[in-house]
Amino acid sequence: MRTLPVRLLPVRLLVLVSSMLIFVCVEAMAATGPSTAWNVFTLPNPQVTPNWRSYAPSSCQSDPDACAQDQRFWQLWNFSDFQNAIDITFSAVHSMGKYQGVMLILPLGDTTAYWNNIKRMYKSAAGQGVQLQVVVFPKWQYGAEYCYLYKSGAPSGCQLVPGTTTALAYQKLLKLMRLIQTLSGACAAGTYNRPFAVWYGWSDFSPGYSRLKDFWQSLPTNDVSCGCNLQASYITWLDTPYSGLPEVKQLQIYALTQLKRPYWVNTELYSTAQLQTYYKSYAPYQTIITGYWGASDIASWGKAMCTKWNTALNPTRLGTWTFYDPDLANPESYRAYINGSMAMVSSICTY
Repeated sequence: MRTLPVRLLPVRLLVLVSSMLIFVCVEAMAATGPSTAWNVFTLPNPQVTPNWRSYAPSSCQSDPDACAQDQRFWQLWNFSDFQNAIDITFSAVHSMGKYQGVMLILPLGDTTAYWNNIKRMYKSAAGQGVQLQVVVFPKWQYGAEYCYLYKSGAPSGCQLVPGTTTALAYQKLLKLMRLIQTLSGACAAGTYNRPFAVWYGWSDFSPGYSRLKDFWQSLPTNDVSCGCNLQASYITWLDTPYSGLPEVKQLQIYALTQLKRPYWVNTELYSTAQLQTYYKSYAPYQTIITGYWGASDIASWGKAMCTKWNTALNPTRLGTWTFYDPDLANPESYRAYINGSMAMVSSICTY
C-alpha cells in the first residue's frame, strides 16, 4: 500500500522491509486457515541487509538513506555483503512458517550490481527451498513511473530508446521479465516459469483501457530470446485507491471472454469496507493483499488475520504483510514476524 503524495508512493514500500503472505486455501483447511503461503521482501532492512549503511558505495556515503529511497540501493550496493543474513532469513521463512516462496519488490534498474543482486536473491531463496516471484514498483529513473506502458508513442517525461518512440522503461521492463523467467533455465515454448507483477495506478495520470490493453498485448507470448510467455506471466498490482479501476476489469473481461485466457490482478485491501467492496472484483483471478497494524504478538496477529480472511469470505488467495522491520523514516507496523516468531499459516483461526 502506498499513501499520498503520489511522488512518494513507492518509497514507503521500497525502503522498508516487509514480507507478505499469499495464501492459497483448500476447503478442508477453511476452518483454521490457508495451507500454502509466500513472503514478499522489500529492501533495505535490518534483518536481510544488516548494517547496510556501512556498506554504502562512495557516491552514497554522504546520505545512504536518500539512496535507499530510490533505485540506487539495488543498483549500487553489493548484496554479497549480506549473504549470510539473506540465507538465514530465507531459511527462517521456510522453516518457521513452511512458506512456499517469496515475492521480491524491486525497482527498474540496469547495472551489473542490479542483475547480480537479483540473481543472488534467487539463488539464496532456491537454496533454502522457497520459490521466487517478482513485484516491480518501477520508480523514476527512466521518467514517470507509468512510462513502462509505452512500447511506442511515449509521452513527454519518458526517456526514449534512441531513434524510436519506445519508452526506455518499457525496454528495461522486458529485459527484467526475461531474466526473471530464465533464472532457473529456459521456458518451454509459450510457457512461463514464475509470475511477474507490476504496479499500476496513479492519482495524477490515468492511462486508460486502450493504453493498458496495448501494453499487455505487446508483451511477447513466445519471446524470441527466451521462448517464454511474458504476457501470461504478467499480473496487475493495484493499491487500495486503484482497486476499482474500470480499465483493469475491462481488460480482464476481454482476456477471459474473447481470448479465453486468465488475467491476474493483485489488490491491496485493508479495512473492512475495502475488503467487502473489492474482495471479488477480479475473482477468481485475484490475490487480496492485506495486513494487520501493530500486533504485539503472534496470537493477536493470527486472530486479526483470521477476521480479515473471514471478512473476505475465505478467498482462494490472500496476501498479508508478514513483517515490517522499519529502518528508515515513516515506518509502518504491518507485521506478522513478531519477537522472532511467526504464526503458523495453516492455523491463523486457532489463535
